[in-house]
Amino acid sequence: MLSKLNKFFSSVKLAIFLFIAIAAFSMVGTFINQGDTASQYRTIFGTQTYHVLYWLGFLNIYGSWYFIGLAALLVVNIVTASVNIFPRTLKAVFGPYPSFKEMMDKKSPKAVYEVVESTKNAGETKKVLNEKFGKPFSETETELYYSKNSIFRFSPYIAHLSIIIIIIGVILNVKYGFRSYANIKVGGKTDISYLTKNRKPLNLPFTIRLDDYRTKYYKDGIPKSYTSKISIIKNHVRVATKNIRVNHPFTYDGITIYQASYGHYKPTKVIVGLLVLNLKNRKFRKAIYADVGKLYDAGIDNIKFRFITHKKPKKGEIPFFIKLNNKHIINFHVLPYKNQSTPLVFAKYDNIVFIYSGVKQVKSYYYSGVEITKNSYTSVIWVGSIILIIGLFFSFFFNHREIWVNLTNSKDGKKIQAEILAVPKKKFESFYKDFYKKTAAIKKELH
Repeated sequence: MLSKLNKFFSSVKLAIFLFIAIAAFSMVGTFINQGDTASQYRTIFGTQTYHVLYWLGFLNIYGSWYFIGLAALLVVNIVTASVNIFPRTLKAVFGPYPSFKEMMDKKSPKAVYEVVESTKNAGETKKVLNEKFGKPFSETETELYYSKNSIFRFSPYIAHLSIIIIIIGVILNVKYGFRSYANIKVGGKTDISYLTKNRKPLNLPFTIRLDDYRTKYYKDGIPKSYTSKISIIKNHVRVATKNIRVNHPFTYDGITIYQASYGHYKPTKVIVGLLVLNLKNRKFRKAIYADVGKLYDAGIDNIKFRFITHKKPKKGEIPFFIKLNNKHIINFHVLPYKNQSTPLVFAKYDNIVFIYSGVKQVKSYYYSGVEITKNSYTSVIWVGSIILIIGLFFSFFFNHREIWVNLTNSKDGKKIQAEILAVPKKKFESFYKDFYKKTAAIKKELH
């Protein structure tokens, strides 16, 4: 049972399947922008398609259970395969090395075989062989073993390790990184952004202030570029100031701020001023600027209220009222003041009095939309990528070659016969050219 599991998890077929599956899902993640808001997806794909994509996990592929599962299975496959062949690699590099007869019996299709006759004695013959093939790794009276570039047989393991590091970096980024956005008006600041995947608020470790915003246009009115001047404020001290524009973000404390959008906010509503009084406690008063329809806390007896406007008020009727705890509706009353042009408009419920104090027009302003992201473990992915390049370079361009020489006396006893068997790790044409060149030089010297 264990041998079957080991064979399955270490198979090349499984590795190929996992690479194809991960590549396919990554392509989907490239075509469908990841981490946008639900409203953006509904606008692009429509509500029904959005629900299907959401159910499939295509809107957050890199954080989905199946993508992480495939990556984890690939790690298991790489580790299992590496563990299985690692003892053979250790033996090939550090020994004990196979004998000449064992290698002849294997009949490797990459092997090349030559026989050289020497008129010199054994010592002189070995000296010539060593001059051409280098210092032998193993030597007996009748056999010599040469090896070159054996250390590079560990290159595939370096490549395997790099893939694991990259996968770990991706998973850590998905787990601990974030992608968020914030709209900041000129002169305004914020220390909160909103996650693009679910619009949940996220506290930033610093405050972003928009000092200035500029848009340049082409002659036909199409925006040419937009630039935001932002300042980073930490502990009430400005620590950095930078101009950001499209494709020119600013990174501070591991968090990158991108210029994403811009706009002009033109409000179509007003905010109503209310003064809340407690008749039992005359010292209590609370001023509230209420946005129509939103729920507010009156500050008395856990009572919450909404300021509502009549859509079609009757003639002579005040066009607004108070709705308490979604149950009671209180109409406003007018109390004229003597010798004053402004009457008192109020509503009363038990011991609470709401006094209408006028409206406040929300000013229009320009704002800059910034995308705020954190990829804490991008450096891990970069390290893994660099290690992968190094591992692949040494694996593909440095060929481990092994040479066995078997020395025997000729039948007449006057000569020494040297059987030379060379086996490369990879079937490079340059290896065979070099081998035949060296054996030709050996034949010349030994004759």
